[in-house]
Amino acid sequence: MKRVHHKSAIRVKVFSLMVALVFYISESYCQQKISGFIKDIDTLPVAGASIIIKNSNVGTQSASDGSFSIPAKPGDVLIITSVAMIAKSVQVGEETILNITLSFAINNMEEVMVVGYGTSRRKDITGAVAKLTVKEFNPGIISNPLQQLQGEVAGMAIVQPGGDPNGDITVRIRGATSLEGQPPLLVIDGVATDDFYKSITTLNPADIQSYDILKDASSAAIYGSRGANGVILVTTKNSRTGPVSIEYNGYTGVEKISNQLNMLNAGQWRDATASMGGAGFDHGGNTDWQKAITQTAFSQSHLIGLSGGTKNLKFRGSIGYLGQEGIIINTGKEVLTARLTVNQKSVNERLDVAYNVNSSVTKRDFLPDQASTNQARTFGAFVFSQSLGFLPVWPVYNSDGSHYIPSSNALNPVFLLDELYSKRRENFFQGSIKADYELLKGFTIGVFGAHSRGNDVYDKYWPSIPSTPFSSEASKANFNKQAFSGDIHGNYRKNFGKQSIDITGVYEYNKFVNDGFGVTARGFLVPELLNNYLSAATSIQPRDIFSYKDEVKLISFLGRAVYNFDDRYLLTTNFRWDGSSKFGPDNRWGLFPSVAFGWRVTNEKFLQNVKWLDNLKLRVSYGLTGNQENLPVNSYQLLYGPVGPYLYNGQIFQSYAVVQENNPDLKWEVRKSFNVGVDFSILSNRINGTIDVFNDNTSDMLYLYDLPQPPFLTNKVYANAANATNKGVEVTLAAAIISNENFDWSAQANFATIRNRVTNLLGEFMGSELELSNRHYGYAQGGGYSNAYISELELGYPAGVLWLPEHAGLDANGHELFNNYDAAGKFIGTSTGYSDQDRVFIDPTPDFTWGFTNNFKYKDFDLSFLLRGVQGQKIFSNTLMVFDAIINLPGINVTPNALTNGFTEQPVPSTYWIRNGSFVRMENLSIGYNFQKMKGINNLRLYLTATNLFVITDYGGIDPEIKTEGSQRYIDGNYYPKTRGLMLGGTVQF
Repeated sequence: MKRVHHKSAIRVKVFSLMVALVFYISESYCQQKISGFIKDIDTLPVAGASIIIKNSNVGTQSASDGSFSIPAKPGDVLIITSVAMIAKSVQVGEETILNITLSFAINNMEEVMVVGYGTSRRKDITGAVAKLTVKEFNPGIISNPLQQLQGEVAGMAIVQPGGDPNGDITVRIRGATSLEGQPPLLVIDGVATDDFYKSITTLNPADIQSYDILKDASSAAIYGSRGANGVILVTTKNSRTGPVSIEYNGYTGVEKISNQLNMLNAGQWRDATASMGGAGFDHGGNTDWQKAITQTAFSQSHLIGLSGGTKNLKFRGSIGYLGQEGIIINTGKEVLTARLTVNQKSVNERLDVAYNVNSSVTKRDFLPDQASTNQARTFGAFVFSQSLGFLPVWPVYNSDGSHYIPSSNALNPVFLLDELYSKRRENFFQGSIKADYELLKGFTIGVFGAHSRGNDVYDKYWPSIPSTPFSSEASKANFNKQAFSGDIHGNYRKNFGKQSIDITGVYEYNKFVNDGFGVTARGFLVPELLNNYLSAATSIQPRDIFSYKDEVKLISFLGRAVYNFDDRYLLTTNFRWDGSSKFGPDNRWGLFPSVAFGWRVTNEKFLQNVKWLDNLKLRVSYGLTGNQENLPVNSYQLLYGPVGPYLYNGQIFQSYAVVQENNPDLKWEVRKSFNVGVDFSILSNRINGTIDVFNDNTSDMLYLYDLPQPPFLTNKVYANAANATNKGVEVTLAAAIISNENFDWSAQANFATIRNRVTNLLGEFMGSELELSNRHYGYAQGGGYSNAYISELELGYPAGVLWLPEHAGLDANGHELFNNYDAAGKFIGTSTGYSDQDRVFIDPTPDFTWGFTNNFKYKDFDLSFLLRGVQGQKIFSNTLMVFDAIINLPGINVTPNALTNGFTEQPVPSTYWIRNGSFVRMENLSIGYNFQKMKGINNLRLYLTATNLFVITDYGGIDPEIKTEGSQRYIDGNYYPKTRGLMLGGTVQF
């Protein structure tokens, strides 16, 4: 081999070094400093994101404000990744400043979920749990925070019958689990509330960060008896570290009535009544009474929040205001809220203390005949029946400016809204403190205490009504609620090899105290005093004065253990031992256990090479929860009470008698829940889904039954007798369809079907058969129907199944015909009469419900919309039955259909009035613009949102979304009309 001379070898090495140096200098010269900001789709900074140049070891991380800097040259590709985000590739061009937006990974497995007395990663969840964060909330004019979830969660029905800003909404998770219907347990920042409807309205919607919904018994069993109807966990925006940040979130909007019933106008009425003596009713008016009582309603919401601090002491405080006019004149509400959260770490960061203070003041202007928010969930208000039936030829005002009052049985609805008032002021305060100390590594003990107090003051005044027998009436009442909650808890977490355990134990004490008083008086000679001088009344009737006080205690021991083997096999066990003062000493305590198993199949070796499958987890669970929420205080005791005055020796005394039979055997209502589920995600979490199949059996249901007299001293008793089942399927699918530098498109769809059936109704009590006089569940009202029953409690059907004679057409004289059946159910012909054996059962509950959400983002613009629907629902249209009757003319207005439907008599409640209540509603459409970083402003977004844009339905009433709980479920009455709204809002952070 030829040897290289030593000097030649040196020249080769020097030349090589010079070439390498030239290339290095050239490459360094071509590189440039690339900087920029990384934000999420809500334009919030993403801290800790990883930025790496592809095929290199050069990388960096984003700072707390999302900023970054990295040396790169044109043509380099930056790979940006962050936990819970979809990775993005960006090619470097001539620009030296980049603004990069990351999209959230759909259903990210590392997402932390609240599961009751703790948290868990989504991938470790073994029960049926859903989570929605602020980026997924419904936008729009929100009168109740839970409207943020409407149509977004499979198996969770949120129904608001009408658009009353003071109306409660019905919330059910996996259907009604009791005969009377109960809402889920509401837990706000770890505090379990005792009044679902009131507690949720103490929050400003802009203060909420996320909702976690516990649907099956294995998830809710940790709350024992209080979780029988499911659990909604609300997490508000929390404190944070860093410099003090100021956040503003607000909007202003307008609402109008979205639909009204088509009634005869003045011209149509005159034509229709020309041969009926209508001229005697004609006072020359031309009034659309539905329009007369409505207005364009204005709403506004403002919230200012401040947050900041160090790692050892951080805080967040906020003040919010919500003002919402109703579309019905002189109705509406105002809500002022204030919150403060402080988190403190000390003792070498082993002690963690959290302080929370929440306060609100709410002013409500009700409809004249409503005194509380829950009345909006009943049959409706008389002002609406008056606005429909009032003749269009009557004027609103007399020539002297006073309200026109035609007669003693026809009340001008504008007069009712102008002169009668019903108001309520609600004051609420809650404070809590939680302290956790890490005694040993992995072992934490702590205490928690909370106290809440609510005070409501109710005012009512009805003046004397001219030309009627109604005299003036005034009321004033005061209602107080207090709740005391405390617990001692411990938690132990330990990893050892491939295994881990997480054990939680809690002792909990709850005490609820309610008291109140009030008085009603009549006959005031000076109406200007309103209800401020009740002693000036000339008449006070029996039971016009009331007062009460009651107290309930609930003491619980609970525990949870979670075992994880090799991140493949997950086992969760819960137990809760509840003791309630509502039951007698022998049945006071109830044990409610549950067990759930999860198998992460994708972590098995046989799926390791399946790259497109990111997650596949199978779940199965079984658990028990109890219920005592709908049981009145002291229901197990024998109670005496006043039953009326009597005269003795010339003096009047109050008589007392037994008013409630004692039932020492009264016990817990128990719900047994079995759930099978699967969670999956594919294509780097771009597509994911959840499927759950459940079967719930509720036994020993609590209900008020009838007793024979004699042998019993009273005819009513609460007892455990009824049983029911709830079965269903829930499906949720989500996809990040497109995600690139300039455009993102994600979508989510959910579907649920639920079947409720009553499997037992009656039983025995002390040797006697229980009876049900209130088995007739729902009734027709208005138009002289005198509470004709139209729904029933019946075995094999859902509670409140419609039970009606079967319409068979009209005879030649316009009389309604009915199908008749013999005792065996065999058809025997038609006639103008019917009996109970001719009635048929019709299930009004939906076949399924669904929701479909889409989110788009193009550069700095974003757009979203929600479609939701109900399919297969049946509605008994009480309103149409009353006003589709030509016999009402000329004294009461009717619909145009009354002139052509052929009925010549007052219609009878029958299957003719059952309507298809299926619908598709575009719930909201929102478009926004995110401004890039400006000096002094970290984030600025403006948006425009329209709500209830359209409804596709065959239903002939005002709106197909009606009451679905209680005895009047699926019966359309005089509901507050729904609204259509438009709002302009914005968020800004400094």
